[in-house]
Amino acid sequence: MKKITLLFAIFLSVVSVFGQCPAVDIYLTTQADVDNFASTYPNCTQLTHLLRIDGDTAIIDNLNGLSEIIDAQDIFILKTQIIDFTGLDNLVNVRNLTLWFNDNVQNLDGFSSLQEIASLEMFTNNSLINLSGLTDIQFIHGINLFENDNLTDLSHLSFITSINSFVLGGNSISTLAGLENLQEVTGNFFVSNELLENFNALESLQSIDGSLYLMNNNYVLDVSAFNNISSLVNLYVVECPNLQNISGFQNLQTVDEVFRIGFNTELRNLVDFTNIISVGNLDIYENENLISLRGLGNLEIIHQRLFINNNPQLIAIQPLRNVDPTQIEEVVILNNINLSICRNDLICAIIEDDSVEKTIALNAPGCNTVEEVLNMCLTNPTDIILNNQLRVYPNPVVETLTILPSENISYFKAIIYSIFGEKLIETSEKDIDFSNLSKGIYFVEIATNKGTISKKIVKK
Repeated sequence: MKKITLLFAIFLSVVSVFGQCPAVDIYLTTQADVDNFASTYPNCTQLTHLLRIDGDTAIIDNLNGLSEIIDAQDIFILKTQIIDFTGLDNLVNVRNLTLWFNDNVQNLDGFSSLQEIASLEMFTNNSLINLSGLTDIQFIHGINLFENDNLTDLSHLSFITSINSFVLGGNSISTLAGLENLQEVTGNFFVSNELLENFNALESLQSIDGSLYLMNNNYVLDVSAFNNISSLVNLYVVECPNLQNISGFQNLQTVDEVFRIGFNTELRNLVDFTNIISVGNLDIYENENLISLRGLGNLEIIHQRLFINNNPQLIAIQPLRNVDPTQIEEVVILNNINLSICRNDLICAIIEDDSVEKTIALNAPGCNTVEEVLNMCLTNPTDIILNNQLRVYPNPVVETLTILPSENISYFKAIIYSIFGEKLIETSEKDIDFSNLSKGIYFVEIATNKGTISKKIVKK
């Protein structure tokens, strides 16, 4: 009898906590609905279904009727007139907290008891300035901050050392101060359309297990904060028009799916990708001033697609010569108006392989069609011939570097690059003046009718 009485008491306790909570999604669309929540659902502290507070058709200006809620699955607060989140003061845990179009909210005041949020999403809260108010917070596993026009301050996120996903898009963020303690991202890191010039606050970041997306960031000048990252699922550096180099990816070795560099107007080179050995798709496109693929010389594997499109300053793709041709399924080399040299060990190996889909067109003569490239490969299949028939001297050089081709070779032009891939001199002369260059290492890329070859030159 005592055992039965005890079980009945436990049952009544459970019913008193859970029994009056809604067993379906609930929608509160007026202030009266919010005010009456506690009386409609007495003793309801743990929500197991969606709670949606929607002020689209009526004014909702406070959440005081929700004060008994301690634990929730999904809370969606939409188009209210609230100035803070008072009323949810006792909320400790929530799986998904979604805040849209709450135009009077400036921060997260009112969530003073919150300790853990699986996913925080804030979209178009036009008065939001910062994320203060989470005084007891210990974990946020995912953050999505999108189109909050006046959000400038992330300093209240300093408690985060690990996060699953982090998304910033279309706010007014000019600094990532507050993320200095972030050490790992177990999913994706995404930044788009912000005011950032650099990511220097990410000084402790050691790994991103998912993808890194840097897209449409007009002010970014420096990505060096990512210098500890060794592998990614995807890497997108797209529409960062003031980024001149990608210094910061020296330790990146693999990109499992898409490696995409596109629409970066001022980007000159890829020299900081010297350790990358494997990618899924390699997409290099619409980079107006990209003059060289130098930096990709250690790339060994492209698993699916090679796509090189509309890079008007690019003249050769020699650094890709070490890629294993047996892995590639598709090659597109298109609209690169100065690209005359497509012949290298990779391209020559796949040019007659019918299993590889090939599009080669609208480049410079010599790389305008599959047939042209095939002829170049058949005429001069390796760099050994050029090495034997081109003399470049003296090396080291003090004043004048001379290029002396054999009678069998027609010399077109030479381009001198700095060690950082910056184009310094372009000339069709065979005697090149080095007198005004500083001491150091340079590369000379020599274009001929038999192909192109690159040589390292030391200036004394």
